[in-house]
Parts: sequence; structure tokens; C-alpha cells
Amino acid sequence: MKSVTLLIFIFLTGIIGFGVAQQESLSPDLKAAVLKDAACTADTGPSDPTMEAVPIHSGGRDVGMIVEVQGACHCQSTNCDALVYLKSGEGYKLALHEKYASLHPMKIVKQGMPSLTGQFEINSLKMETTVYDWDGKAYKPSLCATVIKGKKVPTITRHPCKALSR
Repeated sequence: MKSVTLLIFIFLTGIIGFGVAQQESLSPDLKAAVLKDAACTADTGPSDPTMEAVPIHSGGRDVGMIVEVQGACHCQSTNCDALVYLKSGEGYKLALHEKYASLHPMKIVKQGMPSLTGQFEINSLKMETTVYDWDGKAYKPSLCATVIKGKKVPTITRHPCKALSR
């Protein structure tokens, strides 16, 4: 029953409609913060990462940005650096940094901020899904599951969330 409830939860909450911003449309201060926060630690040669951004909206206003960084040292298979920045005064503050195939805001709002859902692809048939809720100070994992694609219906197994990697 837990897997059916989780499946319904994931599909019903959905993704808030959004537009993707390319790196040229990121503000210079946000682009600089992303390059600093997602800096490569290994020598992978010359790197010119690409960035895609998804705005985070709450209560009809922009409250932050999800930025995905793609490049040689930023990705492991289809999972790339995904950074969540929240508006703070005139700038942005890093709130979350993980590697995901996708990370998106959801329709659910907790303490004034939308929850986020991230998918870490293990292979073409298996992924880890994590839902993050805002606790008033930070995004914390609240629901974690392994999803295995089936012929008709995926198998979803909920499990305890692991600590954040950063």
C-alpha cells in the first residue's frame, strides 16, 4: 500500500510550470556563485560548463532558482550538479547542492516554500527519488524511494533518506 500511496503522491504533486533560463540570462552574481559553488576539485582539463536554470515561485513571486551545471567534471552519467539558490536580500544564498538527473519545484508548499523533487538515475530502469521540504531554515529530505520501471506500472519502494552529500 505504501508504494501505491507514494506513486499517487509523486504523480499528483507534479511539477510547477516553469521556463528554463540559459546561462546567458543568469545574473552575473548568480553565475559567479554557481561557478564557485560547483567548482571542480579534480583536474579534468579545460572545462566550459553549461548551465540551465529553473525559477522557484511561491505566492506569485520569484523566491529562488534551481541551476543545473553540465560539463566534464559536473556530471556522473546523466546526474549533474544541481544547485538551489534562494533570494537573500539583493543576491542569492546556496540552499542545496546535489547531483541529479532532474530537480524541480513541486506544487506542495511548506512554510512558504515549494517542496522540491530530485531524481538520481542509477540506470535506464532504476532511479532514486527524493522529496525535499523546507523547514523554515533549510531544505531537508522528507521522502525517499527507489523507483524501478516496469512494463506497465513502476515498482516504488520507500526507504529512509540518507544524509545530504554536501
